[in-house]
Amino acid sequence: MESRDNNYYDVRAQDVKLEDITSSAHNAKILRMLRDDDLASTEEEEGALYIVDYTFDHGNTFFVKEGDDWGWLGYFIGRNKQIRDLHLYCLPKDRDQVGAFMEGMKHNRSIEEFRFHHEIEIEGDSIIDRLAPFIIHNTNLKELRLLGIHFGLDCVHSLAVALIQRQHKALTCLSLEYNNLSNEALEEIIAALSGYKKLESLCVEENLSRRDQKYYDMLAEIIDLNRITSSKKNAEILRKLRDNAWNEKKDLYVADYDDSEGDYFCAEEGDDWGWLGYFVGRNKQIRGLNLYCLPEEEDEVDAFMEGLCRDQSIERLDIRRCEIDFSSLSPFIVNNGNLKDLRLFDVDIFCAHSLAMALSQRQHKSLTAFCFSRNNLSNDALEEISAALTGYPYLESFCVLENNLIGRDGCESLGTIFRSSALYLKEVLLCGNDFDDEDLQTLVAALTNATTLQSLWLSSNRSIAAAGLRALSQLFSSASVCPLETLHIEDMNIGDEGAEALVDGLRGNTTLKHLVLTPDSAGITSTGWAAFSRLLCDTSSINNTYRSNHTLEHIGDDYCYMSNPDGSGKLFLSGDAYSGECFRGIPPAIVQYLKINKEYHSLQDAATIKIGRCHPDIPVEVFFEYKLKLLPFLVSWFGRFGTRERSNCQNATTREFQRRELSAVYKFIRGMPMLAVDGQIQMRLKSSCGRKRKFDE
Repeated sequence: MESRDNNYYDVRAQDVKLEDITSSAHNAKILRMLRDDDLASTEEEEGALYIVDYTFDHGNTFFVKEGDDWGWLGYFIGRNKQIRDLHLYCLPKDRDQVGAFMEGMKHNRSIEEFRFHHEIEIEGDSIIDRLAPFIIHNTNLKELRLLGIHFGLDCVHSLAVALIQRQHKALTCLSLEYNNLSNEALEEIIAALSGYKKLESLCVEENLSRRDQKYYDMLAEIIDLNRITSSKKNAEILRKLRDNAWNEKKDLYVADYDDSEGDYFCAEEGDDWGWLGYFVGRNKQIRGLNLYCLPEEEDEVDAFMEGLCRDQSIERLDIRRCEIDFSSLSPFIVNNGNLKDLRLFDVDIFCAHSLAMALSQRQHKSLTAFCFSRNNLSNDALEEISAALTGYPYLESFCVLENNLIGRDGCESLGTIFRSSALYLKEVLLCGNDFDDEDLQTLVAALTNATTLQSLWLSSNRSIAAAGLRALSQLFSSASVCPLETLHIEDMNIGDEGAEALVDGLRGNTTLKHLVLTPDSAGITSTGWAAFSRLLCDTSSINNTYRSNHTLEHIGDDYCYMSNPDGSGKLFLSGDAYSGECFRGIPPAIVQYLKINKEYHSLQDAATIKIGRCHPDIPVEVFFEYKLKLLPFLVSWFGRFGTRERSNCQNATTREFQRRELSAVYKFIRGMPMLAVDGQIQMRLKSSCGRKRKFDE
């Protein structure tokens, strides 16, 4: 290309035949608009020019082909005063033509956004040195986007110097994407930007495998969050994580769907998993993380996990429907001393050994809850994990759900946890594991040593029948040290035999309050319900009524706990307590006895009410052998019964209670008339003697 200077173009600018220096009439028209400062504008864009080498129907587009003179194109761009946005998507192969174009373009002072994107990676030395004068002297330049340039250290240094020499630090956006920047190069660029107070966005999109902690640390405060997320909501979540502005009371949800009920990071194309992991890892306020999806690309998973594993604040980690290699999560489990609750739902555990090793290596044995659900756990995997968990003294809740591969050996492995004297288990959930009677017998033998167990869930183990339920009597017996309060057997057809097995075990039990089952599918007929009725109140005699179960408060489904507002502990709710839904499907007679047990926390009071209600005509003759010694106790008992019954029964009347009390006293005296008369005479004589002694004195 012939040597030209600016004077060459100035002399010929008005007379040059534009058709001779362009490949098409369309391109000649573009040059004419540039020369005459008559660049066409649209409603969407004002003063935008696109330079491309492919079909591109968008506003003012210069389609480069053979025959287009790059020197003239650069010259007319440089002198134009209307261009606001220049999008340069190609450059000629000839270095001289590149130089001629850049030499002209560097004189432009109107361009506010310059975007360069070359489809084929181009050496930065041929671009940046020639672009430097434009960067330095164009005071209106606000957005500089350089994509697809191979930045060597010398090239980066030239760009950094140009940024430093700009007098007007007006840049609001700098994008250096797909440029293979090294950390050293990136560090120099960031240092050059230190004076740019208006900079809002710095975009650097690199291969995930090339990033390290230093990379994230350098860019964290200036990275454009909108460019590394797919939505404004996701960008706002990253901002809160970055700025430690997270609400500690709220969990973070990472899912492939959105939900207005919580803080959901809805992961879609355009979300950078590396940055998400980094900001989660450095945040100090997140207490709960719910991970419901992971990317398909392995390098994205690794980048996310690398960041997550640096977190020290997360107390609850819930992972669902994810294929995860626990070797990548092991550092988080080992080093996060605050982790208390780990739940794995629908997670195929490919490397159970890594999980078990991580649990064993934790210095802070702070886990209080651990849950497996639908994990395809083998017996060997369960054995390893169970052995690791025996060293966690604060473990209160242990859950294994719907793992149908667990057999007899797996039950033995679970037994190692339940037998451990170091644990203080309060809740054990073993639902839907296809356990049979022998499996349950194996588990119960271990659970008898669980001195703190309050709740046991066996729901949906449909192979368990009466023989297995009868084994539970070991937990219910007075000799057992297990203080079980709640038993869940929902979705199990236990039948009348199962009901009678439970009744036999619960005789004499003073701990179980809630028997949670599904009446509609339990298979219990009137025979089974009659057994429960006798358990709660055996009306065959007063003694048998007294010895009945006065602890069980609830039988049925739709069961949950809630905190007592007065802070005195937990209350159970089941459906709507006022509509009767709480005892749906339960015979009314049984409901009556359950309500008595719930209303009277004292077993003595509950027994008193049942005796008073079920035995209106008390046979006082059985007390005659004690003569009048028991009469005061009988009167006192009626007093207690009357007080409690009147306070809980709107239909009760004082006259009714007085009638029953007087009737019993009358029967007592009528059965022993002489004792009553002798007692009255002796009282009068004693009183008379007392008055005589007083008179003599």
